[in-house]
Formats: sequence, C-alpha cells, structure tokens
Amino acid sequence: REVIRQMSFTLNTGEILGVAGIAGSGQKELCELIAGLYKAQAGEVIFKGESILGMTPAKIIQKGISMSFIPEDRLGMGLVAGMDIVDNVLLKTFHEGKSPFVDRKAGKERAEQIVEKFQIDTPSVHHIVKKLSGGNIQKVLLGREIDMNPQLIITAYPVRGLDIGASYNIYDILNQQKQKGVGILFIGEDLDVLLGLCDRLMVIHDGELMGIVDPKEVTKEDVGLLMLGHPMEEVKAC
Repeated sequence: REVIRQMSFTLNTGEILGVAGIAGSGQKELCELIAGLYKAQAGEVIFKGESILGMTPAKIIQKGISMSFIPEDRLGMGLVAGMDIVDNVLLKTFHEGKSPFVDRKAGKERAEQIVEKFQIDTPSVHHIVKKLSGGNIQKVLLGREIDMNPQLIITAYPVRGLDIGASYNIYDILNQQKQKGVGILFIGEDLDVLLGLCDRLMVIHDGELMGIVDPKEVTKEDVGLLMLGHPMEEVKAC
C-alpha cells in the first residue's frame, strides 16, 4: 500500500523540523524509511550529499553516518523491556569490538555515564528497564542514542504518556542537541509544543506534504486546516 507520496523537504543542521499530522498520515513510515527500516519504490534520501535510500541501518552505520532513531514504541522497538540498562546500552555497540566477547565492563561504565548525565532515577544500571517510570525509560533511550554523538536525530512522539516535568526535560535535551548543530526531525501531536519547540513545521495529510510553515507566523487554526487536507493556497486565503 502506498503510504507516502509527493513529499519533498530538507532538514538543516542545528534545526528542529517538526512534523504535524492526523494520526496515520504517514509519520511512522516516514521515520522508518529514513532510518533504513522501509524500502521506497521511488525517490531519494540524501544525507550530506550521499544517497542512503535502500540502505539497511547496519549499512548506514558502516558508511560512517551517525543517525539516531527514537521510535514511537519505546519498549517494543527502541529498548528490550526485560533487559537492564547496561544490556540496552550495549545493543548499540556490542558489534564494534574486535573480540568475540562483549566488553560488559565498558558497557557498565557507559551506562553509568548516561544515568548520571541524563539524571535517570534508577536503583542501579542493572535495573530492568521495564520497571522504570515512563520518563526514565525515555531518558534511557534518548541517552543511549545521544551518547553516540549523532548528526541526525529522528524522534517520534518522545513525550507520549509522560508527565509535564519529564516532558520538559526531554525538550531541554533535544534543544541542547540542536545547539550542538544536530538536525532533529520531531514527530509530535501537541500543536502548542510543535509551534513552540520547532524552527519549522511540516504539515502532512494522508501521506502528502501540505506545506512547511514558520511556527512564528502561523496559527493553530491554519495548521489544523492543513492537517485536514486543505491546500496551502486555500489556508492563506482564509
């Protein structure tokens, strides 16, 4: 089934590009396509002048492209719920060692650094991830990905189900990455957050790009009309 079509955009370094749309408009497929989990029938995904469309996540890493994908399903796809923090951190780096054995000491040290840096509330780095609070689970996922020093972060609904304090903590982490020059594709559902956090906002409807707007120069009503499929020209005329 064709999910995404007629969608062309750029994401700059040091920018948060938001994506707004009614649920099921192609947000999930867009993220997974860029990250190498989906194959496209046509089009291109260009990262710093090089086409990565069709490459697997492993191939993207082998090319030296540092990309972090923080999926919507944090425990089903981002982390392994039954593993502790150390093992979940090692999932991203175990293949890098030259020895056939996993360096668990280095993994433990890295996990401890992530826990300290991101202020994760946990009894120890050997605590099972699914037993943490939602905010701390998300910080484990974000911390692991950001610790890889990515050039691009793709994140889908990173604060879904979190309380206000945990949500703003996540926003602060993403803003810090933006200040470091990281490009961030932010899929969100709260229009107030999208308009306040993002430098530009891309609105999609049924797999098509309806327009890219400046959050400072657009209203929630305008964005809502675009999300419902009204063309940009019609919204401007309202």
